Amino acid sequence: MKRITTISALFLILAIPVTAIGAKYAGEPFSLGVGAGPLGMGGAVVAGSNDATSPYWNPAGMALMRGRQLQTMHAETFGSLLNHDYIGFASNNGKRTGLNSYGAYLYYLGGGGIKITARDADSLWPYVLREENHFDLMLGGSLAGRLSNSLAYGLTAKLIYRDIAVETAYGLGLDAGVIYQVDTIITAALVVTDLTSSFLAYSNDNTETIYPAIKPGISLRWATNEVSILVAGQSIIRFEGRRTNADLWLGNISADFQAGLEIAYRKTAFGRLGFDQGHFTAGLGAAFDRYLIDLAYLHHADLDETFRLSAGINF
Repeated sequence: MKRITTISALFLILAIPVTAIGAKYAGEPFSLGVGAGPLGMGGAVVAGSNDATSPYWNPAGMALMRGRQLQTMHAETFGSLLNHDYIGFASNNGKRTGLNSYGAYLYYLGGGGIKITARDADSLWPYVLREENHFDLMLGGSLAGRLSNSLAYGLTAKLIYRDIAVETAYGLGLDAGVIYQVDTIITAALVVTDLTSSFLAYSNDNTETIYPAIKPGISLRWATNEVSILVAGQSIIRFEGRRTNADLWLGNISADFQAGLEIAYRKTAFGRLGFDQGHFTAGLGAAFDRYLIDLAYLHHADLDETFRLSAGINF
């Protein structure tokens, strides 16, 4: 337990001092999560991810998986407002200590409806010249390993591209995570996204940085030969001064909460429920032979519903 405490303290020391130079909501397009399985649990998976979504959620999770997996996701987010896509790969060579896994992913979020306007020379009233699309892309590459049988670590380097119709931007970032298996039931984890602040440079010479976010989480798993139950929870601690837009806040520090439940039968049929920062989620999944398929639902009181579909293969 001493090791996880030391690494957690290091992450906190690295993350907190750089928050003063961040930009509020700059990283929001990349916060929607990936994988219908994790999202059916409200995204509460930093302590339970061990598949091809791990490079996004917690790269340390790759050190706990077996073999190789490719997974894709498509979502019509908030109705048809946004298209949200993900493809991820992770591979583990089976070593019990040292670097043992690597992975990569591509994350896309985009839509249309940006109206480019001009003013009429006579009336000065604006009129629409054309409509443009907008999108964000994030390419990640990850490495992970084990310090011991119970302690895993991982890093993800990210390349970001943003297109907002009239301007584009490039950026770099780094995520880091650890997972500590306390015993056969309890697993604890800590992730820091945008560890050193992710830098964005725009084509108009403006710059922007994405605040770090700290994500501590815990999961509990009970299993028999027939049924396994996974209960997980985590918080997202931000330094953006979100205040009334967060579950809890104190000054510029805010915290939001995610929780999830998964019940699996013979590792082939899955049912999931969750809460993602106040929004209800649910999901179903099936695994057969080397293949898996998952469906997740997100309810939002102010926007249309969101459905996510994932498919994957183990090889």
